[in-house]
Amino acid sequence: MENELCFGRLALTLGKSSERQLAMDWFNLHGIDLNHPPSYDDFIEPDGTEAPVQGASVDGTGANSGFMSVDDTTDGAPTGQTLSSEESGSDGEVQSTPEGFAPRKPYLGMKFDTWEAAKVHYNRYAEHVGFSMKMSSSRNSVLDKQKDKYLFVCNKSGTNSEKEETEAVKLRNRAITIRTNCQAKMRVKRKGSIWEVTQFIEEHTHETIKKLGLKKYLRSHKKIPKEEKKFIDLLDSVNLSAGRIMDIMSELYGTGKAVPYDTKTISNYMASIDEKQNVKDIPELLSYFEELKKEDPNFFYKYKLDSEDRIENIFWVDGPTREVYKNYNDCISFDTTYMTNAYKMPCAPIIGINRYGQTIQLGCGFLRNEKISNFVWLFEQFLDAMDGLHPLNIITDQDAAITTAIQEMFPNSCHRNCRWHIMQNAQGSPLGPFMAKHEELRREFNEIVDYSLTPVEFENRWGEMIERHGVSDNTDLAYLYEIRAKFVPAYFMDRFFPFLQTTARSEGFNAVLKRYVDPNASLLRFFKQYMKLQERIDITEDSHEFMGEDKTLKTWCDFPMEEQVLSIYTLPIFRRFQLELKKFTSYNIQQINPSLFEVSPIRNAVFGYGARNYRITANLEQDEYSCECCKFTRDGLICCHIIKVMSAVGKVEVMPQRYILPRWSIPPPDIHIPQTEPQQMPAGKLSRKEMRLLRYGNLTKDFAKLAVNACASEKTDEVARKHMRAMEAEFAAMKKQAADALKRKKKQKETVPPCAEHAETTENPSSSTVGAEHNMHVNKKARDPPLTVTKGRPEEKRKKSGLHLKPAKPTKCTICGSSLHNPKDCPSKIAMKEKTPIIQLFQ
Repeated sequence: MENELCFGRLALTLGKSSERQLAMDWFNLHGIDLNHPPSYDDFIEPDGTEAPVQGASVDGTGANSGFMSVDDTTDGAPTGQTLSSEESGSDGEVQSTPEGFAPRKPYLGMKFDTWEAAKVHYNRYAEHVGFSMKMSSSRNSVLDKQKDKYLFVCNKSGTNSEKEETEAVKLRNRAITIRTNCQAKMRVKRKGSIWEVTQFIEEHTHETIKKLGLKKYLRSHKKIPKEEKKFIDLLDSVNLSAGRIMDIMSELYGTGKAVPYDTKTISNYMASIDEKQNVKDIPELLSYFEELKKEDPNFFYKYKLDSEDRIENIFWVDGPTREVYKNYNDCISFDTTYMTNAYKMPCAPIIGINRYGQTIQLGCGFLRNEKISNFVWLFEQFLDAMDGLHPLNIITDQDAAITTAIQEMFPNSCHRNCRWHIMQNAQGSPLGPFMAKHEELRREFNEIVDYSLTPVEFENRWGEMIERHGVSDNTDLAYLYEIRAKFVPAYFMDRFFPFLQTTARSEGFNAVLKRYVDPNASLLRFFKQYMKLQERIDITEDSHEFMGEDKTLKTWCDFPMEEQVLSIYTLPIFRRFQLELKKFTSYNIQQINPSLFEVSPIRNAVFGYGARNYRITANLEQDEYSCECCKFTRDGLICCHIIKVMSAVGKVEVMPQRYILPRWSIPPPDIHIPQTEPQQMPAGKLSRKEMRLLRYGNLTKDFAKLAVNACASEKTDEVARKHMRAMEAEFAAMKKQAADALKRKKKQKETVPPCAEHAETTENPSSSTVGAEHNMHVNKKARDPPLTVTKGRPEEKRKKSGLHLKPAKPTKCTICGSSLHNPKDCPSKIAMKEKTPIIQLFQ
């Protein structure tokens, strides 16, 4: 339990910041101690290869030559490596390495069990002295062909090559190490099973680094220990930047200067994670899909391979979403986005709206490119997953390929284009500057587009505007008029596009998605982040459901129907209803005949409705109302104009049932939204993981209490560490005993007769296993997609080398024809000026 005790001491010294404590708890949970030096095994990767070595302590003394413990400065700081300015009595940083905490200086005849141990020791010595080491050479034995000699040298050995005069090209200006032909080195040679130092030169031809805060920048010392890599993996999985991760590690170490690596090291490590994930990305993704199908049998995915077995298109949707789509197929939003994966494949999420007015995911796909055939394939898989249920209304951006695919796959669906995209395109055309010069035309244009109620009204008002301003020859306005049926609200007044005039929901979802994923992420990592976003949506939905059951809102007026709506609608939708309830006070009402009313704004305009009047037809006996603003058919909510009429005629007791849509209501049990629930344990019994966490919490509290007394002095600290070492030895013995028992159990399984084993596997064959084997075979066949060429040409920021650059065409002087200068600096022109005689006009 040395880890908990040491970290408890560090936590008491650093303070009780919640963020720092959360990170510390993570380290404690995984048995990581920042104050305990990493051992040699910490730098050996699981595959047996050697990882770069981070500076650490020597000979099990517990010292740390890479950084100091926060409490090492107490009581005269006899155990630290760096003293503060106050304790040292000077202004700068003072180096102090008391005896017993510095690694032993290598000497001839010094022995090591392995050459790796020799390298680790020399690197620790190098960090203590203040230089960086590297392996210079090695030699194989002529007897057994195995390595028998290694030479480790100072990083400044050798000399810098002289700069050759070459053609000037734009190259990345990398900083290079200044080599001083340093002779410091250590050679080890294998003698039997022992490695022995046969040569050691201590002297350097350059100044070594003395300041502790600069040693971490030496190449062989700015490495990340294995335990901290696990923590960085966790932070990287939630898409934290290298800078933010460095801030967290600085909090853990107490100061950024004590962190034994820099932000660039973290960034490089995170890049290596992405590279590893991109290897066999598609097979791993498809295997991951198969694992999900075991937990969620209704999880759906399909993919398409090209002639080279590379992924061309892929689509997936989870089981709970397939269940709820039947309730939310009345309106979907579809848009593609880029910069979400390493292959630059367009991401195509399908977005819906739930009963809380919240954006939800209805499936997602990746396409090789934005061709009609790929969109048709995507919509085919979407219909297959949703049991052939077509969406009623679709809103997309202005893309010809998407439009054609929708007409082919959803012929009976109402398709409209995003008004914002069309207006933005018009703004970027010559129409934008033209409108800026004609303010009256611009205002009338917006008024006609936003507040025309019928296609006939829009066309009549448009014609009057064109004639009044004399712009019949404007081709940009003519083009907008040609596509008016695709984006003008007057053509969709009877279609259900709730609170939606643009693809803003898709755009907003894409923006959120890009905060979760890295532009260079693999498809597997994208999917995992996508599922985290799905989990966030589910949690938000649970929060809304809880608020509806546990909380309420204050009513705004004394209308009884407001309390009725509050008890039926979900709270987010009720808030929207309350806004309409407040707006009805912004209108005056006039009764034209017994069944016709007209409302007019008291002031200039009402938000969302403009400055125009609206007429409402009413059948008071049947409680039927119809407003020409068509808000109920567009959004599923009664408008403020109808509320004004109901108030005027005294019909505010009860909201007619026909104006309360189940779509916005609190979900009854029969349409309760399914969600994947974690496997429940029997009542009164915790899982092994839960029991482990419970014991961990209790032990942490108990050891924290002991740490208060254990850190009082060196003696109490030594007593605590003595018992901790005893516990560690006992724990190691228990682990070894468990490992031996596991080996014996495996040997017993291996002794089972082959006939019996065959009988067990063939007695009751499972069809699902056969399907899994078939899928695994197909998954191994599928290959990663190639890099997709996206629309447009992205700006290339990388500096090109001489292989990329083409020499510019030389310009010649127009006076003498030379390519060495321009006409301004031509020698002939200068000479001509000197020889030109001065003409005297007035003599």
